[in-house]
Amino acid sequence: MATDVIYRSGGLVLRADTNEKDPGEIFMAECRKCSATSHVVDDNRLLVEVWTVNHSKENPGHQQYRLTTDTFWAVGRAGKRL
Repeated sequence: MATDVIYRSGGLVLRADTNEKDPGEIFMAECRKCSATSHVVDDNRLLVEVWTVNHSKENPGHQQYRLTTDTFWAVGRAGKRL
């Protein structure tokens, strides 16, 4: 089984979508105290991590965050590259 295969069933294969037009992942953080959000960032989680620390510095008591990460998947026939 190829390492990029996430799941197989009935001749179909679920893989990470490696379409070069799309980012690998998209990140965004949300403060759980005030609902402020970071910018949505493609492929660079560090920018979101820095935002959370800076938000906490500017807003004492705001210390819990929700990280949302979007990844892209594609389904194709087994044996065919997507």
